[in-house]
Amino acid sequence: MKNSASDLRESCDLATFRRACVGWRLHGELQGWTQATCNDRVIWLRRLEAFLETCNLDFSTDALRAFLVALTRGERAAGCRKPLRPASVKHVHALLKSLCTWLVDEEYVSGHLMRKIPAPILRDDRAKALTDEELSRVLEATKRGRMPERDAAIIALLTDTGARAGEVCALRMADLDLSARTAVIASGKGGKRRVVAFGAATAQNLWRYLRREDRTPEDFVFQTERGRGFTVGSLRQMVHRIAQVSGVPVHPHRFRHDAAVRMLRNGANAFAVQAQLGHSHIATTQVYVRLSEADVRAAYRTASPLDNLARTRSRT
Repeated sequence: MKNSASDLRESCDLATFRRACVGWRLHGELQGWTQATCNDRVIWLRRLEAFLETCNLDFSTDALRAFLVALTRGERAAGCRKPLRPASVKHVHALLKSLCTWLVDEEYVSGHLMRKIPAPILRDDRAKALTDEELSRVLEATKRGRMPERDAAIIALLTDTGARAGEVCALRMADLDLSARTAVIASGKGGKRRVVAFGAATAQNLWRYLRREDRTPEDFVFQTERGRGFTVGSLRQMVHRIAQVSGVPVHPHRFRHDAAVRMLRNGANAFAVQAQLGHSHIATTQVYVRLSEADVRAAYRTASPLDNLARTRSRT
Protein backbone atom coordinates (compact mmCIF):
# COMPACT_ATOMS: atom_id res chain seq x y z
CA MET A 1 0.00 0.00 0.00
CA LYS A 2 1.42 3.36 -1.02
CA ASN A 3 1.87 6.14 1.47
CA SER A 4 -0.15 9.34 1.22
CA ALA A 5 1.63 12.50 0.08
CA SER A 6 1.83 13.77 3.63
CA ASP A 7 3.64 10.61 4.73
CA LEU A 8 6.37 10.81 2.10
CA ARG A 9 9.87 11.14 3.54
CA GLU A 10 13.50 10.37 2.89
CA SER A 11 13.64 7.46 5.33
CA CYS A 12 11.39 4.74 6.70
CA ASP A 13 11.36 2.59 9.80
CA LEU A 14 12.37 -1.06 9.85
CA ALA A 15 8.81 -2.40 9.75
CA THR A 16 8.00 -0.32 6.65
CA PHE A 17 11.25 -1.40 5.04
CA ARG A 18 10.37 -5.07 5.58
CA ARG A 19 6.96 -4.62 3.94
CA ALA A 20 8.55 -2.77 1.05
CA CYS A 21 11.04 -5.62 0.48
CA VAL A 22 8.16 -8.05 0.02
CA GLY A 23 6.71 -5.79 -2.66
CA TRP A 24 10.05 -5.41 -4.41
CA ARG A 25 10.52 -9.17 -4.60
CA LEU A 26 7.01 -9.57 -6.06
CA HIS A 27 7.86 -6.82 -8.55
CA GLY A 28 10.98 -8.77 -9.51
CA GLU A 29 9.00 -11.94 -10.18
CA LEU A 30 6.79 -10.02 -12.60
CA GLN A 31 9.88 -8.52 -14.23
CA GLY A 32 11.30 -11.98 -14.87
CA TRP A 33 14.18 -12.06 -12.41
CA THR A 34 15.97 -15.40 -12.54
CA GLN A 35 15.91 -17.61 -9.46
CA ALA A 36 19.58 -16.83 -8.91
CA THR A 37 18.84 -13.08 -8.98
CA CYS A 38 15.93 -13.49 -6.56
CA ASN A 39 18.05 -15.55 -4.17
CA ASP A 40 20.91 -13.07 -4.33
CA ARG A 41 18.65 -10.11 -3.56
CA VAL A 42 16.92 -11.91 -0.70
CA ILE A 43 20.32 -12.64 0.88
CA TRP A 44 21.46 -9.01 0.69
CA LEU A 45 18.13 -7.63 1.88
CA ARG A 46 18.30 -9.91 4.92
CA ARG A 47 21.84 -8.79 5.66
CA LEU A 48 20.79 -5.14 5.37
CA GLU A 49 17.75 -5.76 7.58
CA ALA A 50 19.91 -7.44 10.23
CA PHE A 51 22.39 -4.53 10.05
CA LEU A 52 19.62 -1.95 10.55
CA GLU A 53 18.21 -3.92 13.46
CA THR A 54 21.61 -4.46 15.12
CA CYS A 55 22.57 -0.80 14.78
CA ASN A 56 19.07 0.46 15.62
CA LEU A 57 18.84 2.44 12.37
CA ASP A 58 15.98 3.48 10.11
CA PHE A 59 16.27 2.83 6.38
CA SER A 60 17.90 6.07 5.18
CA THR A 61 20.80 7.43 3.14
CA ASP A 62 23.05 7.53 6.21
CA ALA A 63 22.15 3.92 7.07
CA LEU A 64 22.83 2.72 3.53
CA ARG A 65 26.17 4.51 3.50
CA ALA A 66 27.03 2.93 6.86
CA PHE A 67 26.08 -0.52 5.55
CA LEU A 68 28.34 -0.20 2.50
CA VAL A 69 31.21 1.06 4.67
CA ALA A 70 30.69 -1.89 7.03
CA LEU A 71 30.89 -4.28 4.07
CA THR A 72 34.08 -2.59 2.89
CA ARG A 73 35.64 -2.92 6.35
CA GLY A 74 34.37 -6.45 6.93
CA GLU A 75 32.37 -5.62 10.05
CA ARG A 76 30.36 -8.34 11.78
CA ALA A 77 27.29 -6.12 11.99
CA ALA A 78 27.05 -6.40 8.19
CA GLY A 79 27.40 -10.18 8.31
CA CYS A 80 31.03 -10.18 7.19
CA ARG A 81 33.94 -12.40 8.15
CA LYS A 82 36.38 -10.28 6.18
CA PRO A 83 36.24 -7.13 4.01
CA LEU A 84 34.27 -7.55 0.80
CA ARG A 85 36.06 -7.17 -2.50
CA PRO A 86 35.34 -3.84 -4.26
CA ALA A 87 33.48 -5.68 -7.02
CA SER A 88 31.15 -7.24 -4.45
CA VAL A 89 30.54 -3.87 -2.78
CA LYS A 90 29.73 -2.40 -6.18
CA HIS A 91 27.27 -5.24 -6.77
CA VAL A 92 25.49 -4.41 -3.49
CA HIS A 93 25.54 -0.71 -4.40
CA ALA A 94 23.79 -1.46 -7.72
CA LEU A 95 21.23 -3.67 -5.94
CA LEU A 96 20.42 -0.95 -3.40
CA LYS A 97 20.21 1.67 -6.14
CA SER A 98 17.64 -0.47 -7.96
CA LEU A 99 15.66 -0.96 -4.75
CA CYS A 100 15.65 2.77 -3.99
CA THR A 101 14.46 3.60 -7.51
CA TRP A 102 11.51 1.28 -6.97
CA LEU A 103 10.80 2.80 -3.55
CA VAL A 104 10.55 6.24 -5.14
CA ASP A 105 8.26 4.92 -7.89
CA GLU A 106 6.04 3.32 -5.25
CA GLU A 107 6.07 6.52 -3.18
CA TYR A 108 7.58 4.96 -0.07
CA VAL A 109 10.14 7.77 -0.01
CA SER A 110 10.23 11.20 -1.60
CA GLY A 111 13.82 11.13 -2.82
CA HIS A 112 16.33 8.59 -4.08
CA LEU A 113 18.30 7.50 -1.00
CA MET A 114 21.34 6.35 -3.00
CA ARG A 115 21.79 9.53 -5.03
CA LYS A 116 24.57 10.87 -2.79
CA ILE A 117 26.41 7.56 -2.38
CA PRO A 118 28.94 7.02 -5.20
CA ALA A 119 29.67 3.53 -6.47
CA PRO A 120 33.17 2.10 -5.91
CA ILE A 121 35.57 2.69 -8.78
CA LEU A 122 37.04 -0.58 -10.01
CA ARG A 123 39.86 -1.62 -12.22
CA ASP A 124 38.30 -3.26 -15.26
CA ASP A 125 39.05 -6.98 -14.83
CA ARG A 126 37.67 -7.55 -18.31
CA ALA A 127 41.06 -6.40 -19.60
CA LYS A 128 42.53 -9.61 -18.24
CA ALA A 129 41.76 -12.01 -21.04
CA LEU A 130 43.53 -15.33 -20.61
CA THR A 131 46.61 -16.01 -22.67
CA ASP A 132 46.60 -19.15 -24.81
CA GLU A 133 49.13 -20.70 -22.44
CA GLU A 134 46.95 -19.92 -19.40
CA LEU A 135 43.85 -21.35 -21.06
CA SER A 136 45.76 -24.50 -21.98
CA ARG A 137 46.82 -24.93 -18.34
CA VAL A 138 43.23 -24.50 -17.18
CA LEU A 139 41.97 -27.11 -19.66
CA GLU A 140 44.75 -29.49 -18.61
CA ALA A 141 43.79 -29.02 -14.94
CA THR A 142 40.28 -30.38 -15.60
CA LYS A 143 41.86 -33.85 -15.88
CA ARG A 144 42.81 -33.80 -12.20
CA GLY A 145 39.30 -33.90 -10.70
CA ARG A 146 36.96 -36.74 -9.68
CA MET A 147 34.79 -36.16 -12.78
CA PRO A 148 37.28 -34.95 -15.42
CA GLU A 149 34.98 -35.34 -18.42
CA ARG A 150 32.24 -33.28 -16.79
CA ASP A 151 34.69 -30.61 -15.66
CA ALA A 152 36.27 -30.40 -19.12
CA ALA A 153 32.81 -30.03 -20.72
CA ILE A 154 31.81 -27.24 -18.33
CA ILE A 155 35.03 -25.27 -18.84
CA ALA A 156 34.78 -25.74 -22.61
CA LEU A 157 31.20 -24.47 -22.65
CA LEU A 158 32.00 -21.47 -20.46
CA THR A 159 35.02 -20.62 -22.62
CA ASP A 160 33.35 -21.16 -25.98
CA THR A 161 29.96 -19.53 -25.37
CA GLY A 162 30.56 -16.84 -22.76
CA ALA A 163 27.46 -18.09 -20.93
CA ARG A 164 26.95 -17.12 -17.31
CA ALA A 165 27.54 -19.71 -14.57
CA GLY A 166 23.84 -19.87 -13.68
CA GLU A 167 22.89 -20.31 -17.33
CA VAL A 168 25.26 -23.26 -17.73
CA CYS A 169 24.00 -24.92 -14.54
CA ALA A 170 20.37 -24.50 -15.65
CA LEU A 171 20.88 -26.28 -19.00
CA ARG A 172 18.72 -29.34 -19.55
CA MET A 173 19.22 -32.04 -22.15
CA ALA A 174 16.37 -30.66 -24.26
CA ASP A 175 18.28 -27.37 -24.53
CA LEU A 176 21.38 -28.99 -26.02
CA ASP A 177 21.88 -29.85 -29.71
CA LEU A 178 25.32 -31.32 -30.38
CA SER A 179 24.65 -31.70 -34.11
CA ALA A 180 23.76 -28.03 -34.56
CA ARG A 181 26.32 -27.08 -31.87
CA THR A 182 23.85 -24.85 -30.08
CA ALA A 183 22.39 -24.54 -26.58
CA VAL A 184 19.19 -22.77 -25.62
CA ILE A 185 19.49 -20.45 -22.65
CA ALA A 186 15.88 -20.74 -21.57
CA SER A 187 15.98 -18.01 -18.95
CA GLY A 188 18.98 -15.74 -19.06
CA LYS A 189 19.47 -12.47 -17.21
CA GLY A 190 16.18 -10.60 -17.07
CA GLY A 191 14.31 -13.78 -18.01
CA LYS A 192 15.41 -13.48 -21.65
CA ARG A 193 15.72 -16.51 -23.93
CA ARG A 194 18.57 -16.84 -26.40
CA VAL A 195 20.48 -19.45 -28.37
CA VAL A 196 24.26 -19.68 -28.04
CA ALA A 197 26.61 -21.41 -30.44
CA PHE A 198 29.75 -23.43 -29.71
CA GLY A 199 32.46 -25.11 -31.72
CA ALA A 200 33.43 -28.67 -32.61
CA ALA A 201 35.91 -29.00 -29.71
CA THR A 202 33.23 -28.12 -27.16
CA ALA A 203 30.74 -30.44 -28.85
CA GLN A 204 33.27 -33.27 -28.53
CA ASN A 205 33.85 -32.50 -24.85
CA LEU A 206 30.11 -32.58 -24.23
CA TRP A 207 29.76 -35.85 -26.15
CA ARG A 208 32.55 -37.48 -24.14
CA TYR A 209 30.83 -36.47 -20.92
CA LEU A 210 27.34 -37.58 -21.97
CA ARG A 211 28.05 -40.66 -24.10
CA ARG A 212 27.84 -43.27 -21.31
CA GLU A 213 24.57 -42.12 -19.77
CA ASP A 214 20.93 -42.27 -20.74
CA ARG A 215 19.29 -38.95 -20.00
CA THR A 216 15.74 -37.69 -20.36
CA PRO A 217 15.06 -34.32 -22.03
CA GLU A 218 14.28 -32.82 -18.61
CA ASP A 219 17.52 -33.97 -16.96
CA PHE A 220 20.13 -31.35 -16.16
CA VAL A 221 23.14 -31.55 -18.48
CA PHE A 222 25.65 -31.10 -15.67
CA GLN A 223 25.22 -33.23 -12.59
CA THR A 224 27.03 -34.11 -9.39
CA GLU A 225 28.40 -37.56 -8.63
CA ARG A 226 25.03 -38.34 -7.01
CA GLY A 227 23.11 -37.34 -10.11
CA ARG A 228 21.81 -34.03 -8.82
CA GLY A 229 21.80 -30.84 -10.84
CA PHE A 230 25.04 -28.87 -10.67
CA THR A 231 24.63 -25.60 -8.73
CA VAL A 232 26.40 -22.29 -9.18
CA GLY A 233 28.07 -22.87 -5.82
CA SER A 234 29.34 -26.27 -6.97
CA LEU A 235 30.61 -24.74 -10.20
CA ARG A 236 32.48 -22.03 -8.32
CA GLN A 237 34.12 -24.63 -6.09
CA MET A 238 35.13 -26.66 -9.12
CA VAL A 239 36.62 -23.62 -10.88
CA HIS A 240 38.42 -22.62 -7.66
CA ARG A 241 40.03 -26.07 -7.50
CA ILE A 242 41.05 -25.79 -11.16
CA ALA A 243 42.55 -22.36 -10.46
CA GLN A 244 44.65 -23.85 -7.67
CA VAL A 245 45.82 -26.80 -9.78
CA SER A 246 46.59 -24.71 -12.86
CA GLY A 247 48.01 -21.69 -11.04
CA VAL A 248 45.77 -19.44 -13.18
CA PRO A 249 43.50 -17.06 -11.20
CA VAL A 250 40.17 -17.88 -12.84
CA HIS A 251 36.57 -17.65 -11.69
CA PRO A 252 33.41 -18.51 -13.67
CA HIS A 253 32.74 -14.96 -14.88
CA ARG A 254 36.29 -14.53 -16.13
CA PHE A 255 35.60 -17.12 -18.82
CA ARG A 256 32.74 -14.89 -20.01
CA HIS A 257 35.07 -11.90 -20.35
CA ASP A 258 37.67 -14.06 -22.06
CA ALA A 259 35.12 -15.44 -24.54
CA ALA A 260 33.99 -11.94 -25.54
CA VAL A 261 37.52 -10.71 -26.22
CA ARG A 262 38.50 -13.88 -28.10
CA MET A 263 35.41 -13.79 -30.32
CA LEU A 264 36.15 -10.19 -31.29
CA ARG A 265 39.85 -10.95 -31.86
CA ASN A 266 38.82 -13.77 -34.17
CA GLY A 267 36.65 -11.56 -36.34
CA ALA A 268 33.15 -11.66 -34.83
CA ASN A 269 31.29 -8.35 -35.02
CA ALA A 270 30.02 -6.57 -31.92
CA PHE A 271 26.36 -7.35 -32.61
CA ALA A 272 27.06 -11.08 -32.90
CA VAL A 273 28.94 -11.00 -29.60
CA GLN A 274 26.09 -9.02 -28.01
CA ALA A 275 23.60 -11.70 -29.09
CA GLN A 276 25.87 -14.56 -27.97
CA LEU A 277 26.49 -13.11 -24.50
CA GLY A 278 22.98 -11.77 -24.01
CA HIS A 279 23.98 -8.15 -23.38
CA SER A 280 20.94 -5.89 -23.15
CA HIS A 281 22.88 -2.91 -24.47
CA ILE A 282 25.54 -2.73 -27.18
CA ALA A 283 27.49 -0.32 -24.93
CA THR A 284 28.39 -3.28 -22.71
CA THR A 285 29.79 -5.14 -25.70
CA GLN A 286 31.71 -2.05 -26.85
CA VAL A 287 33.94 -2.38 -23.76
CA TYR A 288 35.24 -5.65 -25.20
CA VAL A 289 35.57 -4.11 -28.65
CA ARG A 290 37.95 -1.50 -27.22
CA LEU A 291 39.91 -4.21 -25.40
CA SER A 292 40.29 -6.34 -28.52
CA GLU A 293 41.35 -3.30 -30.56
CA ALA A 294 43.96 -2.51 -27.90
CA ASP A 295 45.23 -6.08 -28.22
CA VAL A 296 45.57 -5.65 -32.00
CA ARG A 297 47.49 -2.38 -31.58
CA ALA A 298 49.80 -3.94 -28.99
CA ALA A 299 50.46 -6.95 -31.21
CA TYR A 300 51.13 -4.73 -34.22
CA ARG A 301 53.82 -2.81 -32.38
CA THR A 302 55.92 -5.97 -32.40
CA ALA A 303 54.70 -7.25 -35.78
CA SER A 304 54.92 -4.18 -38.02
CA PRO A 305 56.66 -5.33 -41.24
CA LEU A 306 58.57 -2.09 -41.81
CA ASP A 307 59.55 -1.68 -38.14
CA ASN A 308 60.91 -5.21 -38.08
CA LEU A 309 62.78 -4.60 -41.34
CA ALA A 310 64.35 -1.47 -39.86
CA ARG A 311 65.38 -3.37 -36.72
CA THR A 312 66.90 -6.15 -38.85
CA ARG A 313 68.90 -3.64 -40.90
CA SER A 314 70.15 -1.87 -37.80
CA ARG A 315 71.61 -5.14 -36.51
CA THR A 316 73.54 -5.77 -39.73
